[in-house]
Amino acid sequence: MFKSKMYFALLLTFVLLLVTPFSTLASSDTKTTELNKSEYGRLLQSAWDTANEYVEIVKTHGDYKPWSSASVTYRFPLFNFDNEVTSFYFDVRNANGDAGYLIVRAIDPLVIESAREGTGPYTQKDSNDSAIYLGPLQYYLKLASNGYYDIRQGLEISKRDLKISKSLNSVKVGEQALTSNTDSLFSLSTTSSIVPASIHSYSSKILSDVPDFQWRAGCSPTSFANIIWYYRYSHGYTSLLQSTTSSSTLIDVLAGSSYMNTNVSSGGTTDWNDRVTGMKKFWNDRGWNVTVTRTSPSFATHRSQITNNRPTIINTTGDATYGNHDMTGVGYEEYQQTSTLFQWHRYVIVRDTWNTTPKSVYLYISNLSWNETVTVVPGSAI
Repeated sequence: MFKSKMYFALLLTFVLLLVTPFSTLASSDTKTTELNKSEYGRLLQSAWDTANEYVEIVKTHGDYKPWSSASVTYRFPLFNFDNEVTSFYFDVRNANGDAGYLIVRAIDPLVIESAREGTGPYTQKDSNDSAIYLGPLQYYLKLASNGYYDIRQGLEISKRDLKISKSLNSVKVGEQALTSNTDSLFSLSTTSSIVPASIHSYSSKILSDVPDFQWRAGCSPTSFANIIWYYRYSHGYTSLLQSTTSSSTLIDVLAGSSYMNTNVSSGGTTDWNDRVTGMKKFWNDRGWNVTVTRTSPSFATHRSQITNNRPTIINTTGDATYGNHDMTGVGYEEYQQTSTLFQWHRYVIVRDTWNTTPKSVYLYISNLSWNETVTVVPGSAI
């Protein structure tokens, strides 16, 4: 009887192994197994190739001249708060010096954030600090003292202060692999071959005249102020602002009770609809009709607005520090790649309100917790 039960148990185990999907077993194994030096090297090599490939795509198809002679330098891995690798950070430089940065996600490598001028957000990182990246525009440091530093706020924080602590897919890496010399992990030569014909339907546009005001009183009044300033100084809506009005005054007025009623004392929160009605009232009070509309997140809508020279507001959710966040949408980039079965690669270009990033930041929309778009369409004089 005992033997029969044992044989039955073995048979049942064998059947379960046959019917259990390989992906399920692999997923479970990935969560518990740390990558060794060789495996981590291959992961880093893929990210390195992806970073170089993206720069070559922009060189070949885009019209951004400063990247025509740009080169890529690997800097360091990026972690989540569980010390798992989420992505990799690269500097871009040209003959004149700093020319932006690239962040490539570790799992299914792809550039998910980049800029094409200046330095990146991790300039305050010391050699003993770990750089933390939870997703687009979410930058932190784990200090050598084991404390945490929020780069955007410019202050030390506790993990208890965070609304979330994990977003991007991540992978565990063994300590020996992480501390290995970079040159021993992967080749600094680009192994991927960039064939111009493999990229199709490349298109990009940016409204460079939209300013990049730094966060003040709240992300909503700051982001909407970018749009008002753009129409005042680039499209002839002179009555919107007096020539002596500063950007700080404009943001403070928008945040006030007459318009957006932003709760500055609670970190700059603004009601969803108050930002819309406040923007309308600001224009109406200065003699202009304007249509301000909240819409669902749509790359097509955003692209159409940019094509017609109208910046948008892009709202995201899931930010570890702020929850929701408004940014000014000023451009887009998209292309198809034959090596990925003509998959579309689409980016929105934003003014993110932070002083830790360059003026224009490119964000891959599939990794962006895009909640809604607000369109602003000026009308006739009242």
